Amino acid sequence: MPGPEDAGAGPQDGNAPFGAALPSDGPLGAHTPGALGGVAAIRRALGLGPEEQAVVHRVGKLLTPYVGGWIDTFYTRLLTDPAAMRILDDDARVIRLKRSLTSWFLELFSLPWDEDYERARANVGDTHARMNMPTYLMIVAMSRMRQEVCRTVEDLWDGDPEEARDIASIVGRALDMELTLMLNAFRRSERSAARQKDRMVYAQRAARRFAQTLYDRVDAALCYAELADTDASERREYLAKLKDVLRGLARHDQRLQAQAQVNGMAPGRVRLAVVCRDALADVSLDANTRLSLDVEPEDLEAQIVDQAVQLAVEELAQNAVRHAPGGRIRIAVRRDEADCVVVEVTDEGPGWDASVREFKDIYAIGSGLGLSFCELVTELHQGSIELFRAPSGGAGVRLVLREVVALAP
Repeated sequence: MPGPEDAGAGPQDGNAPFGAALPSDGPLGAHTPGALGGVAAIRRALGLGPEEQAVVHRVGKLLTPYVGGWIDTFYTRLLTDPAAMRILDDDARVIRLKRSLTSWFLELFSLPWDEDYERARANVGDTHARMNMPTYLMIVAMSRMRQEVCRTVEDLWDGDPEEARDIASIVGRALDMELTLMLNAFRRSERSAARQKDRMVYAQRAARRFAQTLYDRVDAALCYAELADTDASERREYLAKLKDVLRGLARHDQRLQAQAQVNGMAPGRVRLAVVCRDALADVSLDANTRLSLDVEPEDLEAQIVDQAVQLAVEELAQNAVRHAPGGRIRIAVRRDEADCVVVEVTDEGPGWDASVREFKDIYAIGSGLGLSFCELVTELHQGSIELFRAPSGGAGVRLVLREVVALAP
């Protein structure tokens, strides 16, 4: 029987195609090799240093002729599982998977286990996610493959049981590394797919809300036009209100574009003072209106979708300027007792009309689209939006934002 010393030393570059998993359109989830839980950390945990990698590469030359038999036996057993039968009901797919699995073994036996290797294994996990393969099936499949490999090792090194055990242990740990890499990528892909689904639901909800707002605005415009036509004594007032509604309609496309931007945004840790200053830099002011910003503490940071919050602050400040010109617009940012970020925008105008009791009551008076957008931003952060009376007697809007790691549905 051949022994390990007959296998030669070191891998031969180019023995097998790199990343030979099923063809894909790219990973479903973003993957950064070398991150926490990456291949380096996995190797340390499993005791797979350079010497163990060299052993697998060396004995892999002796094990390669047996790969085809392992794979045939593997698929014969695998296809008795009902879940596997549903996934692998196409003979052409099985043939492709067998070829991929062959390349997978050749890569394990020849390529360095580095970040490029991890990236290739992420493609395998992404493929399993696209196939909707149950995780238990991946674990069971690897267990069965391990049995075949260990059986072959015992046969090849039957004259030296201790050496056979050592080799089987190292190769088994290498297979543990493979399974961990694939499961990590699989879970990342599942989370990414779930977030994408959440974004789609969020976008649909936003579209319905903006459509309702647009309907309310058009209905208000028609009402003001009819009143202006029938009541000459109040015509000037009705025309002014009609113009206000039409200005809001003109901004509708801009708000829809902003909403489309929000759907593609991701949270990050940012300084709130920077976010608010960037927002206020885009606010159009008249000669007599002043803006003030108070962030407490000045270096306050939070994990938020900063572009969405910036758009919301800009919209609230612009609305305040439009409805209470000539005074001071105050933006105050702090944390509350629940560790949420609180953003308050107040003006020195006449305040909310007595008839305003909920958001739908203000859609026809020039703030509906802005507040509707801001409400969606608070939902993105699992927070809330509140209307209140400012200490100056003017109108106030309070955004309460929770820190987020991933987008909320």
